[in-house]
Formats: sequence, C-alpha cells, structure tokens
Amino acid sequence: MDQKRRRFVLYAQNRLHALGSKTANGLILFRQEEVQVVVDASKAGMTVQDVLGYGGDIPIVAHITEAMAFQPDTLVIGVAPIGGAVKPEWIPELKIALEAGLNVWAGLHQFLGDVDELKSYRNLIWDARRPPPGLKVAQGHWRERKSKIILTIGSDSNVGKMTTALMLQRQLKTLGLESIFVGTGQTGMMISGRGVAVDAIVSDFVNGATEAEIDKVDGQAPLIIVEGQGAVTHIGYSAVTMGLIHGSMPDAFVLAHQPSRIVDDYDHPLPEIQEVIDIHTALMRPFKSTKVLGINLYSKDLSPDEGQKACENIYENTGLPVEDMVKSPKGIVAEKVLRDLFPEKNV
Repeated sequence: MDQKRRRFVLYAQNRLHALGSKTANGLILFRQEEVQVVVDASKAGMTVQDVLGYGGDIPIVAHITEAMAFQPDTLVIGVAPIGGAVKPEWIPELKIALEAGLNVWAGLHQFLGDVDELKSYRNLIWDARRPPPGLKVAQGHWRERKSKIILTIGSDSNVGKMTTALMLQRQLKTLGLESIFVGTGQTGMMISGRGVAVDAIVSDFVNGATEAEIDKVDGQAPLIIVEGQGAVTHIGYSAVTMGLIHGSMPDAFVLAHQPSRIVDDYDHPLPEIQEVIDIHTALMRPFKSTKVLGINLYSKDLSPDEGQKACENIYENTGLPVEDMVKSPKGIVAEKVLRDLFPEKNV
C-alpha cells in the first residue's frame, strides 16, 4: 500500500472518542491534513477538536451520504470493536462508499473483502490485517543490516508505543536524521503506508514477518523505527512482543510508560520501570548489547506539574532522558538516540 496523498473520510460511527476510535485518532494526529470529515452520528455537528481535544476544525457528520460532499477518495474504518468483527449496520454505508469508487481501508480481524455483500468490491478494499503471502521464519538477516534499528516497547499494553515511534521520528527529522517507520499494527500501517499487522500472523512467523518488513527498507535511511506491540510482562499480549524483539533485533529500545497506571487490564501489578528495562536488555543479551535509550511518558491524565514531577522521578530512578513527546516535547530522547547510535552527528 503506497502513501500517496489521500482525502480521508474516517468512519467512526457512534464511537469517536479517546479510547473507542484508535485508528481514526491516529490518522487525525499524524495525517491530519488529509482528513476531510468524520462520520459519527452521535457527534454530528461538532468538530474533531471538540471531541478529542486535537485535530482542529475537521467536521463530523451523521452519515456517509453527507460525507461525500467533502469529496473523499478513501474511507477508513476508524474503530476496532471487541472481537474485530464487521458490524452489520455498517454495510449499507460502506456499500455507498464503494459504489462511489472510494477505496476502503479496514484493520478488522474479520476481512471486509470476505463479507458476502462486499466481495464484488475487493479491488477497492485494503484489509490491513490480512497476512501477506510467503511467510517464513526469521532468517537472521540482522547480522548484515545497513540501517540501525529502534524498537519501541512498553511497560504495559496500550501505553503509546506507536505514538512514541512516530513522535521520535518527527523529532529526529528536526535534528537532521531521516528515518523510516515500520508499522506493525493496522493504525501504524495506515499512517505509514507500510508494515505488517503482526497480531494476525501465525506465531511461528511473527519474527520472520517483522524481519521481512525491515529487509524491504534496510539501507534506505540510517535508522528504521519499528512500532512495538503488547508488552513482555503482559500475560495476554507478550507473545507478539517477543516476536517483534527477535524479528527486529534492535540496536536500541525506546520505552513508552504511563506513570499513573499501577495494574494492567488483568488487575496484575505492573513491575517497576527499572525492572522493565532490565528484562528487555536481558532478552537481547544472547545476541547483542541493546540498551533502552529513553522514555516517553503517556501522561494524558496528569496535570503539567504532575507530568513534570513524574519525569523527574523516573530520571532519578533510571538516569534516562524522560519526556512526554506529545504534551511537552523536549527532544531529549531524540538527542540521546543521535548521541548513542550516530555519534558522528555530534549532537
């Protein structure tokens, strides 16, 4: 899937909010200038800024027929319902978009192209979670890589690993370092136009699928930033994290962390942040010396003063640069990446 400039309509029917529309929110944050309109009848008449607190004056309408007035060329299903199934009530609106010739992007576990009513439009549908052909186990290509690799990791699932990767990429660009972002989930793939949805890959091939995506762009930029998924310490989503670690064989990690979160969604206590750092460096030790170079805080529920205090406390405990790259960007993690991985840049 290429990343040509698009005119997006984001379909988030009755679910546009901070937690209910992750894919829509990601495109609003990182491809905002291409988003023309959002469909959500429960928020019709409002703007994206009104609902999310960012995104500017992108309008929200009640139905796809109203959205067509904004001349979109691509509809993105911006929500991920539990179970990842296509909701029957979406199909009439999706058919309107497809009959008008719009491309439709979906990151659901149930593939749109397999829905009986939509099969005839498969040429217009991108099911981002459909596994690519020719999957293999990892081949060990990391030994000959030309680019440096960073993998974003988390102290838990859903703490902003994709956002960390993309904000780091932005900050490094301002410092003069070009990098390539490799998405490993449907939202990251739709933002970047490349990658593989690793949570839809048979477990034996997650490492190899990750390696193959890196191979496609190796050497095209000094640095490749791979989007992390799950967490090593999460009993539900640790497998995909391990596949990404050993598939990417990173030269460095950048950690995403929510300081106010005490337990995970299994009500299991989260480990101390230094323990998380130690676990990841230990996992890489049989292959290479890989360090955590910095920490991005997901501090959406903290005041600016509370966020700053959290940064100071974590720095005291770890000695690593810490910032909230979205709410209070300082660029100190990016500077550390340059100093450690590209000392010739003399930052």
